[in-house]
Amino acid sequence: MERLDRRSHSARALEWALVLLFILILSGVVLDRYEALEERSLATVARHEHRLLELRIQIHRYRHGEWPGSLREVLGEDPRDTIGGALEPRRDVLVDDRGRVLDPFGRPYRYDPESGELAAPRAPE
Repeated sequence: MERLDRRSHSARALEWALVLLFILILSGVVLDRYEALEERSLATVARHEHRLLELRIQIHRYRHGEWPGSLREVLGEDPRDTIGGALEPRRDVLVDDRGRVLDPFGRPYRYDPESGELAAPRAPE
């Protein structure tokens, strides 16, 4: 203990500064990894939803003999029952104020009712 008491104030301040610097560097690395994981998970959810919507469009075509007029037509009353129903937590915003179905990135899906084509969602740049 005597050795600790003999160190100067500036030496202890330098030690604490180094500890703080190490913690900041470590937290930056962890945060970067977390953000990359979050982006990958959103991309996975987007692929899943896209495939699910394509399947629902195909089922509508086989049952009714025509492509659905909109994505809302294949999703029913509450889109949360179809999209993300098994995912926790559920996405709160699936439809915008104009009634368009939104992808996990918050942009509307691009669907062409003439050809039945659904464009794959893209991550924001």
